[in-house]
Amino acid sequence: RSAPRSDIEALDRWGFADTRFKASLVGGKPAVQVISSRYAALGNRPMFELWNFWQRHLSVTMRVGDTLPDAPLPEAAPPQEGLVKNLMQVLPEERISTTLEARLRATTGHGLADIWKLRTREVPRLPEAVLRPESEVEVEAVLALAKERDFAVIPVGGGTNVISATQLPSMETDPRPFVALDMKGLAKVLWVNKEDGVAHIQAGITGVALKSALAKEGVTMGMEPDSMEFSTLGGWIATRASGMKRARYGNIEDMVLEARVVTPAGVLWQNHGDPSVPSVRAPSSSSSSSSSSSSVPERQTCIGRSSGNTQLPGLFLGSEGCLGVVVSAIVRVRPVPEVTEHQSILFPDWDIGTTWMRKVSKLPALARPASCRLMDSKQLGLAQALREGSSHGDAAIKKLLQAAAFWWKSIDLEAASAATLLFEGTREEVELQKRLLAPLVSEVGGLWGGASKGEAGYALTFAIAYLRDFGLDHRILSESLETMAPWSSVHKVWPKVVAAVEEEHRRLRLPGRPFLSCRMTQLYDEGAVLYMYIATSAAGLPNERSLQAFESLEHTARRAILDAGGNVSHHHGVGKLRSNLLKQSQSSTYNDLLHRLKHALDPGNVLAARNGVWSLSTKD
Repeated sequence: RSAPRSDIEALDRWGFADTRFKASLVGGKPAVQVISSRYAALGNRPMFELWNFWQRHLSVTMRVGDTLPDAPLPEAAPPQEGLVKNLMQVLPEERISTTLEARLRATTGHGLADIWKLRTREVPRLPEAVLRPESEVEVEAVLALAKERDFAVIPVGGGTNVISATQLPSMETDPRPFVALDMKGLAKVLWVNKEDGVAHIQAGITGVALKSALAKEGVTMGMEPDSMEFSTLGGWIATRASGMKRARYGNIEDMVLEARVVTPAGVLWQNHGDPSVPSVRAPSSSSSSSSSSSSVPERQTCIGRSSGNTQLPGLFLGSEGCLGVVVSAIVRVRPVPEVTEHQSILFPDWDIGTTWMRKVSKLPALARPASCRLMDSKQLGLAQALREGSSHGDAAIKKLLQAAAFWWKSIDLEAASAATLLFEGTREEVELQKRLLAPLVSEVGGLWGGASKGEAGYALTFAIAYLRDFGLDHRILSESLETMAPWSSVHKVWPKVVAAVEEEHRRLRLPGRPFLSCRMTQLYDEGAVLYMYIATSAAGLPNERSLQAFESLEHTARRAILDAGGNVSHHHGVGKLRSNLLKQSQSSTYNDLLHRLKHALDPGNVLAARNGVWSLSTKD
């Protein structure tokens, strides 16, 4: 009988505290098992091949008991004297947290540097307190108090960023006290208008909670990033995010029609309906909070497009918490799909798989699957190793039949690539999509792999992040990088990254060899998104040196991406991690414009995260 699930999140690992990969000896042989039954696709059986997979691809010898220790967290300095008392003017005490855990969660994301420092107990600069507002009025009150009392504010969503976006600037850069604004207190679906296909949603709701709430109304937003268990609507807007089902539902910029944003200069809103009814303002739950605006009835619809002025959502998509705090948004919703089906396809190699993906991108948008992802041979091998832990593992007879089919099609699993597909829509739409894809598969010599493998591959997306923490246990540092490249350049990007990282790995004289793997995750008319993984063993290196070495590999990879024709980021954002790369991707005049916009909305730099262009000086 399995233990009950806990929704408590881990502090220094990805995801839920009750879920992790752990190595042990099983029958005298090293194997990896998943602790928890949360992800059915992983199962709970020993995975001997997964242990061998890492040793083989990294060319290192690993030992089960040789792991990074889980040391106790060091103590942190108490909040600045008098600050909490001041904060209680605008929020009740029970929604002001000063615990070490809350402060750590608020300032660390899930990039490798953040997690490695936590794992090695290098505590970063902390916010003095973490506040959880529950209304727009309370957010206004916090920013007003920050202006008055001269402290800085960083909005925090689900904490899944991988760009050091919530990391505080150094004391030398900004000596003011900081507080974090935990937006998950604003997590309601305010209304749904099925007839018009729009919904008004508060920004702190997580992806899974949003999907569940909308499903009860018979609709979906369709936004499903890999991080959707924890990331929030506000975080998606702040980073200009994308999801696995973009082909059907679009990116976040295609979904957001209106937004309400609190800035130190005031509340921003814009609509093109009845001007006498701007929007709802939820009353504050704190009797001490106040606002100059009174609550008014809200029109429960939205105009889908207007040519009047620059549109408000576009100003804040990608602003990463530096211009204002998004408190709610009106988004497009669509009926819950009648049919959801999975499928998979095997190709002889990566180049043939890429050729097939290019053919799919030429189909009309409605003829493409909701999700279409191509994995290379290493990810295919990893998926096979992970399936060893599942009850769905292939029986011997099935393996023989598969081997025969692979031989007949001249497919070698050491070189093969595979696509996982998700179809959504009406029965007629899904059947049409499958009919249009079938001849494309035949043209390139692909082999249909079946629905179960497609479903398992899709489900593994949510569990794969836990593997990085298993690697860190054994001093294997890894990170994902993503980019979009035009079709004329997409074939250059990955080979240049591989060559550059392998050369840098040799120069640094790191143990073994780097693990390098790639998948293609999004298709556009003009190009595709590559999602790349880099890992290396840091066995025998001091903790600080380990991180420095890996950051050198990562910087080398990002430079190779840009040199080969890729962009700074397709959907992870910029944050502090990639801000220096903006100098070669946008003009200094444009940077100056964004600095002037920041000054108009926040002249005192209350929202002082210093992400993206706002981490650069105006001279840059």
